[in-house]
Amino acid sequence: MGVENYHVIEIVGEGSFGKVYKGRRKYTGQTVAMKFIPKHGKSDKDIHNLRQEIEILRKLKHENIIAMLDSFESPQEFCVVTEFAQGELFEILEDDKCLPEEQVQAIAKQLVRALHYLHSNRIIHRDMKPQNILIGAGSVVKLCDFGFARAMSANTVVLRSIKGTPLYMAPELVREQPYNHTADLWSLGVILYELFVGQPPFYTNSVYSLIRHIIKDPVKYPDNMSTNFRSFLRGLLNKVPHDRLSWPSLLEHPFVRDTSEYAIPKVIPVATAAAAKEYDAALKGGGLVKKLRGLVITSPERKTSSPASTDEDGTYQGDQSIHHRNNSNTVSDNSPAEEFPGFPSSGEGAESGCQVLDQLEKNSRTVKGAKVIGQDNQAVSVILLPLKKWCDSR
Repeated sequence: MGVENYHVIEIVGEGSFGKVYKGRRKYTGQTVAMKFIPKHGKSDKDIHNLRQEIEILRKLKHENIIAMLDSFESPQEFCVVTEFAQGELFEILEDDKCLPEEQVQAIAKQLVRALHYLHSNRIIHRDMKPQNILIGAGSVVKLCDFGFARAMSANTVVLRSIKGTPLYMAPELVREQPYNHTADLWSLGVILYELFVGQPPFYTNSVYSLIRHIIKDPVKYPDNMSTNFRSFLRGLLNKVPHDRLSWPSLLEHPFVRDTSEYAIPKVIPVATAAAAKEYDAALKGGGLVKKLRGLVITSPERKTSSPASTDEDGTYQGDQSIHHRNNSNTVSDNSPAEEFPGFPSSGEGAESGCQVLDQLEKNSRTVKGAKVIGQDNQAVSVILLPLKKWCDSR
């Protein structure tokens, strides 16, 4: 499939990378965005990076990440076809200057979900900025432009190359220090701050002054910012990377926690409808342990963590056990999961419902085990929450 399968309608954007056109797929009428990137003047490394962006985007499937529909390559150019979103967050900032906190909060929740998905797939965006955040139908936020993204292998320790936009760069980036996924979280904090205040926390036309401010100066928060919002930004805009609010406790911060969309994993029966009836009967009769062995329970996008609170000064307490357990900025090859705390390392699949249930049962036999059940994110999300939902529906 190539460009001949599309009607190219009008140009909607242009940059150093090339041009973006609004298009329509022939025979279906689907409206798309077509990003044409010329190869002329680009090095072999540039071409490799473009192919990397395409491969990263091809694998991503999430409601808050722009979906790639098609791609093709000619001797002269690349073309990436994605879903069409109406506008950029940058345009909203230009028009409205700043947004009410409730609107910023709605955007924050969606961006958190997008980053959680990326990081759980061991991908760092590396170029978070308002221009790379699109607004789709129904005000759905879409993260896009993975030209600087980097897929992390299981044995990658940290990254050293500097990419991204200076205004939104984390301190470790401007200091040319190694960095990991928490650099994206700093950028998220800068974007949310700018949406509410009207400009980033550090803003100057001098690159040298900007770098100095990012490294040394404290962030000043306006008086009209709520306690929850302030504590959330403080958790993200921490100059020490391993002290930033991170996964999974970030999902449970009061500012972005969304109980209406609480993580209830899908339950996919691997047997017949008769097995489903047996499962329902087992729930009623107490034979849950036995019958759950015939099911595969997928892990949710969002995970829960132990109870969190906000201190009087607006500092989010979170899950202290998780915070202290993951306080290293570097990772050894034999502990790759530390790089993305709260996620399985590359190559590891999610545990089945059977395995999680076995572990839950094992923990319940001892006093020590029983105490940690409430902090067992996998058990809570895969077993206990579905049970609660089922009980509430009876």
